[in-house]
Amino acid sequence: MPDSGTIIGRFSRLGAYEKAAVALSAVIAAFLVLDPIVLSAVRGLDPDLRRFFRLLTDVGESGWILIPSGAGILLLAWLHARERSLRRGVIFDYVSKLLVYLFVTVALSGLTVSLLKNVIGRARPKFHDELGSLAFHPFSFDYSFAAFPSGHATTIGALAGVLAIIWPRARVPVLLAGAWFAATRFLIASHYFTDAVAGYALGLAFAYFVRGSLARRGWLFKLDRQGNVRLRGRTFLRAAARSLKARALSRTMDKH
Repeated sequence: MPDSGTIIGRFSRLGAYEKAAVALSAVIAAFLVLDPIVLSAVRGLDPDLRRFFRLLTDVGESGWILIPSGAGILLLAWLHARERSLRRGVIFDYVSKLLVYLFVTVALSGLTVSLLKNVIGRARPKFHDELGSLAFHPFSFDYSFAAFPSGHATTIGALAGVLAIIWPRARVPVLLAGAWFAATRFLIASHYFTDAVAGYALGLAFAYFVRGSLARRGWLFKLDRQGNVRLRGRTFLRAAARSLKARALSRTMDKH
């Protein structure tokens, strides 16, 4: 029996059309087998547990990310214009760029998934008993037929991707937490399992796509000699954070 390394090696040598055919077959198999199994299991969950997941699933609403980050960008731009201290001005500018990266990633991924899911037109799980898991009404632009990929999961993936890139030491817990929040979409039966997986993966992909685009322009990110993408100013940001923390601690001690 060939090991996993051999299988991966053989797959990597396939042509683009062959890889696409294998991927499409895997997706259809997941639609036919995985989605009904997971949906059946989810329907048997305790109602209180499902209500808990319904509370968590609103993390995927993009508004709570876009509105504060957009307001933060405008506020920091105003503070930067009025700031006379070079050090604080640099901090304002740097944090503003981080917020721009977050805003653009979430906004672009949200617009893309909104168009994509309506073009694909997959029926939501509430129609499974009547239509099955392979029911599609392309270009319907109807909420009931806009399941794949999940928009909420895409937003969560974009947020998790940005945070993991900005804070690499915490990338594992951040990505795992994001995966659980994305999973609430199928745990409340609003989406199929594959809808949530595809959405989360799409959001992550946008975080890295936007990062790469910015790195090629030398804006916030940079390419090192090996072609790896690095976040600019991380050392400066750590030093600034330590300085601000030290000042806050000094003021607290003075009060006492």
